[in-house]
Amino acid sequence: MSISMEKAELIKKWLDNNLNPEEQKLFEALEDYNELIQLSDKLKQFKAPDYKSDGVLENIVATKQSKKGKLISFNFISKIAAIFVIGFSLFYFFKDNDTKINTLASNKINAQLPDNSQVRINALSSISFNEKTWKDSREVSLEGEAFFKVAKGSKFNVHTSNGTVTVLGTEFNVKNRNNDFEVICYEGSVLVESNNISETLAPGDYFKSGKIFRNNINVSSPSWINNESSFKSEPFIKVLQEFERQYDVKVKVENMDTSLLFTGKFIHNDIETALKALTLPFNLVSEQNNNTIILKGERKK
Repeated sequence: MSISMEKAELIKKWLDNNLNPEEQKLFEALEDYNELIQLSDKLKQFKAPDYKSDGVLENIVATKQSKKGKLISFNFISKIAAIFVIGFSLFYFFKDNDTKINTLASNKINAQLPDNSQVRINALSSISFNEKTWKDSREVSLEGEAFFKVAKGSKFNVHTSNGTVTVLGTEFNVKNRNNDFEVICYEGSVLVESNNISETLAPGDYFKSGKIFRNNINVSSPSWINNESSFKSEPFIKVLQEFERQYDVKVKVENMDTSLLFTGKFIHNDIETALKALTLPFNLVSEQNNNTIILKGERKK
């Protein structure tokens, strides 16, 4: 398991002694479980030094009591120090084990994994993986969208909040945005597991909304790789969300039902041309105010 929000939450609950039985099993299954236990044992041995030299302690305590009317015990100081030790230890523990790559809006990047597998990461997306354990376990966590060219080797897993994609060596695209989970196979084969569904995709197949579509893709890569977003019968609101990601703008719509379906495409490197592709099919008018674009439909009489 890579260092994710789920893993961080398990560790936090463990530190608070607040794991339920199911969470305890998940925590014990972590690949770093033994190291965390060892860290905990060392912290339990932490002890603040005793100060007893020539009444110095009594003088300090008397001074604090006279000014604030309360005694700050060294036991309390020990606990505070232990918290700092735990914080810094976990920081370096996580830092050494996790590599995370993020993209900003209107930004795409190429990344290379430790086995020379290639990843093209779409706008407002991120991947994370563990370099230390990569040779034994090729595991990638994804938020957003990415296109993978996987080097041949051991099993390769892409984990998302909506499902897992497993391959040996292939080319495929994974989109995981909110509740939208889509996998397209371009070469080789991939195994998709999501919500108790387990299906193998061949080239040209794609998985979307819990359904398999066979031989529906006749291109060699997703359109966004070539700076273009294409849609087939998609709610217009999802088209606008992708437009916002690619151009780093906010879009507001007036006098239009954004649940209407859109079929078409827009390019990523010319906002004026892209806007025409969105507005013409619905007879919309566009206005731009700083970083906000307003799309207006005809008012109903």
